[in-house]
Amino acid sequence: MIRYDKILFVTIISTWLILFSPVQATTPSVLASVLEKGFPADLKELSQTTEQLYAEYQSSHQILALIFYAYGLLQQADDYQSRNDYVHAAANAKLGFFFLDEAVDLHPDDLRVHYLRARIDAYLPAKLGRCVITLQDTELLHNTKTALSQALAAQINYMRYRALNNCRLPKQAQAWLTQLTPYDAEFSQLLQLKPNRSPAWAMAEIMQIMMPLMKGE
Repeated sequence: MIRYDKILFVTIISTWLILFSPVQATTPSVLASVLEKGFPADLKELSQTTEQLYAEYQSSHQILALIFYAYGLLQQADDYQSRNDYVHAAANAKLGFFFLDEAVDLHPDDLRVHYLRARIDAYLPAKLGRCVITLQDTELLHNTKTALSQALAAQINYMRYRALNNCRLPKQAQAWLTQLTPYDAEFSQLLQLKPNRSPAWAMAEIMQIMMPLMKGE
């Protein structure tokens, strides 16, 4: 699930309110609410929020709303899988991955969209996620030397390490760790994550990916 600290909450919502005043939008943004609070834990509420995200995407064509719509579907798939409801899990996963890939297909040259696809895929349970896609996206991000890839190097490197393990490639995963030594503090902290946990969104992710996409940049 999405997690933020209080500083990130304030940053996201304050910026959203500045960019999208009541004059510009007459209804509250579901996307802003999800970014602030995360997805609901209750499956019924999660389903409703997810559908509202798609409605928001259709009306605004906000690519971040489409990405989080896909994320909501994948959260539902994870919930169904934990209940051993594999039919609904498979259906939601298929649809979620379709729209996540659709976001990339609509913006194939936007590294921020590739990053978000990798971010979502990398922290899904191994049985649900797509380690191969994460490897492709992180390779692209790693090999493209931009301000974005430099600012988020620790996250990109860790997502790649996680994907190698999820693809059952332990030797390649260890080789990747060796290549990255010595580790910086941020990467070392990510290595302490438990397999079923995802990190809180970093300030660099908020400022270099979320905010520009919300602004339509």
